[in-house]
Amino acid sequence: MPLTGPEAAEAAARCSHALASRPDYLEAAQLLAGLLQRFEFDAGADISPRGLEAAFAFTNVDRQALCNGALAFLKCQPPLANALARGRSDGWDAAAALLTRKGARLLRDRLFAAALSHGVVADMEIEFLLTALRRRLLLSPKMLAARPVYEFACVLIRQCLNNEYVFFVDEDERAALGELTVDIDAMFDGDAAAGGGFQLLSLYRPFHQTLGSEARTTDKVSPRALRAVLRKELDARGREAAHADNLRRLTAVTDETSRQVAAQYRNDPYPRWLSLQAPQPGSARERMRGHFSADALAVIGGPCDVLIAGAGTGRQAVHSAIGYGAAARVLAMDLSGPSLAYGARMAEALEVSNLRFVIGDILHLDETSDRFDVIECVGVLHHMAEPYDGWRALLGCLRPGGMMLIGLYSAVSRRLIRALSQDPDWPGPHADDDGLRAYRRKLMNKASSEDDSALLGSTDFFTKSGFRDLALHVNERPCTIPEIADFMAAHGLEFHGFDLPDETQRAYADAYPGDLPPGTLDHWWAFERNNPHTFNGMYLFWCRNTE
Repeated sequence: MPLTGPEAAEAAARCSHALASRPDYLEAAQLLAGLLQRFEFDAGADISPRGLEAAFAFTNVDRQALCNGALAFLKCQPPLANALARGRSDGWDAAAALLTRKGARLLRDRLFAAALSHGVVADMEIEFLLTALRRRLLLSPKMLAARPVYEFACVLIRQCLNNEYVFFVDEDERAALGELTVDIDAMFDGDAAAGGGFQLLSLYRPFHQTLGSEARTTDKVSPRALRAVLRKELDARGREAAHADNLRRLTAVTDETSRQVAAQYRNDPYPRWLSLQAPQPGSARERMRGHFSADALAVIGGPCDVLIAGAGTGRQAVHSAIGYGAAARVLAMDLSGPSLAYGARMAEALEVSNLRFVIGDILHLDETSDRFDVIECVGVLHHMAEPYDGWRALLGCLRPGGMMLIGLYSAVSRRLIRALSQDPDWPGPHADDDGLRAYRRKLMNKASSEDDSALLGSTDFFTKSGFRDLALHVNERPCTIPEIADFMAAHGLEFHGFDLPDETQRAYADAYPGDLPPGTLDHWWAFERNNPHTFNGMYLFWCRNTE
């Protein structure tokens, strides 16, 4: 029986208090993150800040869910509530001024720092506040002399790294950055003034743009808080570079659209993920039982071959590799080497060993002899010139009786995103980063309608690579359920159900009580037209090869 809101709030409170007394309680952290993924809690929830902070220490829980929950909790009480109220009434610069006064509590709040360090701020008002604070630090650098301020500046650098420097930059900031010079050698030799200047630069651009690729020793960098951020980021980039050097090329990438898409993801690897709510090893079979018979699933759990086609930065691939179990041989393929290198680093950090990363194009899979029991291709085909050509190529390497998880953009739900291209301010798919930030800020400033809220409600809105993928993609071809049904009928594929929340499945069952699960595609098409936000993420469904 599913939890109700009050029951979930009580369970989350219990988990947070358990973590407050036992910070190493992994199961409590996982359950707390899972609850925060599905529910929003009001100010009355009895959450322990100390316990919620403790949950961030685990690498195999969804820290983004924890971040969202922590910020929602902090927004309901001082000092964050006071700063946001000031921002709404007097402007965000006035709100930022509150934060930099001597003894300002929010800059020293451990839960706030944990949320910003381990997740991405997906709250428009908090972003306005942080952007204004960053601006004040740059234009009044003497404020960095205060320990709470320079330590929080390092937290803010972490947040900027997490969101890929998506925050807006105004002309005054550009001018100040143009005049800012930093003696990098002195900074690495421990000069505090040089370290302060480097902090300011690093609030606006990633370390490698200032430092280049030369290896450096960080032991003397001051302040110590900056040293810790710098060391962690340089180590991550070094590991990614090593993985990039070892990537195997499975196929050529010759299609022009594929090349354009590869270029986008080479510059902006997507999605940016910082943690994973790791499944139980071998749990994929249980997850798929709602879609397939025991006979169909007999291959899962033992040695089997799984392809993650269009793996991007590897989040889905790592999750699947754990879920299918150690005996599964999982191959993650993508057009973008930098994206795959990111995924390989994260897989290494999570100690996932049954996963290989290769560069390749779905359209050239016929050049290989690889065959798979399961293929997952989510969020990929609709970025091809002809999505159904890509799907057909995948079918060519699916074993008889094999299973597929397909994710395609819905033309119904994407109409609002696609309408952006008619906006006179839309900078187009080849906008540079400054153009992207400026357009995104315009959308934030004018957000007022339900349609605007739907756009800003996407987690992709709050990272640079995510926003580019969401609103400025170089190629997008959404689909409809009738098109999908026609393709499946022509290629001997059985529909085995959409992956949707329980409440949506119940609404469908109420609308079509005569249908047995998983329903029919004709009825799902009618259901979507009556409920156009049903597939806001995308059509995500299982099917099976019967030929």
